[in-house]
Amino acid sequence: MQGEFFMDKTIRQTKTGRLVIRSAHRRRSIRAAIFTAILHTLGATCLLAGTLQLYAISQGADDLFLGLLACSVWVGAPFLLVGISFMRRYGKRRILILWTGILPAISLAIVVVLPLAGQMGWLSSRRILYLLIAVMLVRSITDSIGGAGWFPMLQDNVPSRITGKFFGIFRRYWQCCVLVCTLLLAWFLGKEPDWWKFCVVFALGEISFIVKIYFLRQLKEKPIENQTTAPPSTWHAIKLVFTHHKMRYFLGYTLLYNIAAFMCLPFQIKYLKELGYSDGFILFATSMVSLGAIVSLRYWGRLSDRFGNRAVFNFSHLGIIVAIACWLLVGQNLFSAIFVFVLYGLWSIFQSANGIAQTGYMMHTVPETDQSAIVVIHSVSFFSIALAPLIGGLCLWLMSEVQVQSGAIQMNRYHLLFVFSALLISVPHWMHKHFQVDNESSAYEVFTIVTRPLRMLFGSFVSFPTKRNGQK
Repeated sequence: MQGEFFMDKTIRQTKTGRLVIRSAHRRRSIRAAIFTAILHTLGATCLLAGTLQLYAISQGADDLFLGLLACSVWVGAPFLLVGISFMRRYGKRRILILWTGILPAISLAIVVVLPLAGQMGWLSSRRILYLLIAVMLVRSITDSIGGAGWFPMLQDNVPSRITGKFFGIFRRYWQCCVLVCTLLLAWFLGKEPDWWKFCVVFALGEISFIVKIYFLRQLKEKPIENQTTAPPSTWHAIKLVFTHHKMRYFLGYTLLYNIAAFMCLPFQIKYLKELGYSDGFILFATSMVSLGAIVSLRYWGRLSDRFGNRAVFNFSHLGIIVAIACWLLVGQNLFSAIFVFVLYGLWSIFQSANGIAQTGYMMHTVPETDQSAIVVIHSVSFFSIALAPLIGGLCLWLMSEVQVQSGAIQMNRYHLLFVFSALLISVPHWMHKHFQVDNESSAYEVFTIVTRPLRMLFGSFVSFPTKRNGQK
C-alpha cells in the first residue's frame, strides 16, 4: 500500500523516514479544503440551518418537533466511529467524496421539491415534517461516516506550528461567505415567504453540495506510516480515548458544553417568531453569527498559538453565559430589535473562541500515527450538539404552561430555558481545568497583556493589580 504512495509525486520522505505531502501540493490541498468548507457551509445555510427551521415552523412545527428536527441534523454523529474502519480501508479522500459528497447530495434532493409537494397538496404538512426528519437523519448518517476523514485530512496538510492561526483564518473564510449568503436569504425571503422561495433556496443549497464534490477530489492525504503491528480496532480506539485521563475529561467537557451552548439556538428563532418578528428579520439577525466569527476568529487563533488554550477557554465560558442570559431582556420593542443582533454576535464571538480552543487542544494532543482518536472525539462532540436541541425542546414541552411572576419579574418557558442554559455552562467551566496544560498562561495573565495598550493610553485611570513573583 505504501509503495503506491511513493509512486505519487505529491509525497516525499523526510530524513527521519516520515512520509509527508510536498509543500506545493499541500498548499493546493489546503485551498481545496477551504473551498470545500465554504460550499458545505453555504449548502448547510440554505438547507440545514435557519431556513429549514423557518420552513418547518411555517408547516406547523411545535417546540418538541422543532427540537427533533434540529437533532436529526446532527444525530448521525456516532456513525463517525463506523467511518474509522472505512477510512483505514479505503483512505480519507475516497470516503469524503462518497459519504460526504455524493450520498448527502442525493438524499437532500428530496427537500428541494417538498415546498412544491405541499403547495400542490400531494403531501400534508405533518407528512412533510416527518419526511424532513427522515431525510435529515439519512444525510446525517452518511455525512458522519465520511466525516471521519475530514480532520485527519486537515492534520495531514496543516503544520502543527500554525494550527490556531490556520483554523482561525480557515473558519473566517467560510464565515464571510455564510454572512453574505444569509443576508441575501434574508432579503430574498422577506416577511412571509411564498412556497416557491423556499424551493429556490433549497435548490441553491443542493447545487452547493454537488459542486463540493469537485473540490473534495483535489484533497491530498498522507500515507500511513510503517507500523510493526496492525492498526488498532475501532473498539480499541474508543477504549483508548475513554481510558486516557485528560481525554476522558475533555470528552465530558465537550458533551456538557455543547449541550449548554447549543440548547437554545433553534428556540431563539421560534421565540422571535412568536414575538412577531418576520422571517427576513430573523435571518438577518442570525447573520451576526457569521459576522461575530469573522471579526474574532483570527484573533482567537493567534491568542491560542501564543498563550495556549487555557485563557481562551475561560474567556469563552464567561462570554457565552452573558450572551445567553441576556436573552431575558429581549421583547417587542426597538431596543430588543437591535439587541438581538448584539446577542447573536456575542454568542458567535465566544463560541468561536471555544471552537478554536477545543480544536487546538485536540490537534496537539492526538498523535498523527493514530488519528482515529480525532474521530472518536468528534463523534461525541457532534452527538452532543444533536442532543442539545432535543433536550431544549423536551424542556419547553414540559414547561409549556409554566409562568413565573414575582413583582416586576415575569418569565415564560423560553426565559427559563435561557437561564438553565447559562447556569449549565458553569459545569464544563470547572471540568476544563482537568485537561489544561501546565505551561499555558492563565486568563488573568493574558487579560493583563492584551489590555496593556489600553493601560498605557489612559495611565493610572486604567490599572490592574499584578501578581507577585511565585504566586499562581
